[in-house]
Formats: sequence, C-alpha cells, structure tokens
Amino acid sequence: MPRHSRKNLKIAVVGASGRMGRAIVHLAKGAGFTVAAKINGEQSWPVGIHARDIRGVIEFSSPQGLRQAIQWCLKHKKPLVAGATGITSEDLAALKKAAKKIPILYSANMSLGVAVMRAMLDQFGAVSDWRFALEEVHHTKKKDKPSGTAKMLAARLRLKARIKKIPIKSIRRGKVPGTHQIEARGPDETILLRHTAHDRRVFARGAIYAARWLFDKNKPGLYDLTDLYKV
Repeated sequence: MPRHSRKNLKIAVVGASGRMGRAIVHLAKGAGFTVAAKINGEQSWPVGIHARDIRGVIEFSSPQGLRQAIQWCLKHKKPLVAGATGITSEDLAALKKAAKKIPILYSANMSLGVAVMRAMLDQFGAVSDWRFALEEVHHTKKKDKPSGTAKMLAARLRLKARIKKIPIKSIRRGKVPGTHQIEARGPDETILLRHTAHDRRVFARGAIYAARWLFDKNKPGLYDLTDLYKV
C-alpha cells in the first residue's frame, strides 16, 4: 500500500448516505481525514460549505452527483476522486475536459485487486485466435448492468487482445459486493481470472488511499488506480 503523511485533511464526501459513502465516512478518520461536508447523492451542495475548508472531494454517488462534483471542483480548483458507475460517454468527456484544469482520479472500481487484474489482461496481447467471456455478479440493488468494472475490464481486453467484442454475463443476486471472472479459451487450454470482493470496505479503503495520493498532486490530469499503485 502507498505511504502517506498522517496530516489531517478536510474532505467532502458526495454520496455520503449511500453504502459506499457511509463506508468512506467511517474509515476516513482513521486515515487522517475529517469529513467536513456530506452531500447526499444528487442533493445540491449546501450553501454553508466554504471551499477554503475543503482539501478535496471523494465522490461515490451517481452520474448526476458526479456532474455536480465536477462543477464544484472546477469552480474552486479542488482535486476530485470519482467512483460513480453507470456514467455516459458525455460524463467521461466531461471528466477528461475538467482534468485539464484540476487533478482527477476516476475508476469504476477502487479495488487494488481489480487494478492488478486489469494489468494482467495486457498479457493476452501475446496470443491470437483465443475466445473470451466475462461474467460479473453483484447484489440485487446494483443499478447498472453490466457493471462499470465489467465494462472497464472488457475495454482493456478488447484493446490488448485486439478483438471487437466480448460477451458479458451479468448476474444479480443476494448481497454479493462484487465478483468478476474472465474466461480465456485457447486451443486445448483455458485460463480463468477471477476477483471477488468480500466486503464493500475494500472499495472505500481504495478510494481513501486514492484521495491521499491525489490530494498531493498539484498537476492537473486524469489518473486511475494504475497510477496510484504502479501496477
């Protein structure tokens, strides 16, 4: 894990009332943060929030919540860690545009293990004529289908394996935090890559590490977890 100073930093958490937001708020104090503002999803930013009191923003809400966070961070020149899923191509374009002016770290999945898994997919560039399939399992309250993580992994695999399409099977059941499996089939052999999150705290912990890393950045840019963990 990356090492950072223990200096206390004041942050705003967007989506603070959601599952991930509550986990971030819970873990923030032990990581050297003070949650100075809680914004609940698509709720407008309270007028009482003073930018000078906020070092940066962690967003884990919705596409609309992300859009509001981008606008606020741009206005006040604050760094943003964003984890909303289900975003549109327009939202991604907005992130890229904003990152020309402020530091932004965006990832559809804040797990270190998923970052490692994503890096492992680069090795499939060494094979040809293989077939791939991706399966993802989440809890029944998961709104986006396929998940943002599944789309991220599929995009990476399409790029590195030089294939046009990867079938994604999405399953919603129980309270599963998140499981992603990639099956790669070659002539007379099969490779299975599988990542399972056992608790949502893994994503909250990753977001906090990302924030500590990003808030030290003075240079604008669009970063992801591969920048943070050097995988």
